[in-house]
Amino acid sequence: MTDDYRHRTSLQVRFRDIDAFGHVNNAVFFSYVELARIQYLLDVLQPGEPFDRLPLILARVELDYRSPIAFGDEVVVETRIDRVGRTSFGMSHRMTVAPTGRLVGDVQTVLVTYDYATARPITVPDEWRSRFGAYEGQTFDAATPEPATAG
Repeated sequence: MTDDYRHRTSLQVRFRDIDAFGHVNNAVFFSYVELARIQYLLDVLQPGEPFDRLPLILARVELDYRSPIAFGDEVVVETRIDRVGRTSFGMSHRMTVAPTGRLVGDVQTVLVTYDYATARPITVPDEWRSRFGAYEGQTFDAATPEPATAG
């Protein structure tokens, strides 16, 4: 894993994102990360046109709130792939406010490649592994272990 984030998605805070306390509602942080995650996957995997459905399911998301976001702020979500396992991959997202770079959130997600017809995980396609590696400047070989699961 590296501290480098090669992918950035800029988002403007909308009035509807603000809660009664005058800052971005905590649930909206997840929406911002979702937009950045999808944009990363579209940019790196380049699915066909019209948009091909990516066989993915979000298995885990962990968000550490660092500071509030206000109306009018520009949020920058930096995204990277940290690991690619047999049937899943982990992503990190750093959320900041431009132009100061003030940290507002650190996020970890795990996505599982998933066959919705059989309701079972499937192997991460080799083409994805290759594209992730080329974009991130590292190798994500098939031997990368899956994280341990609780239970």
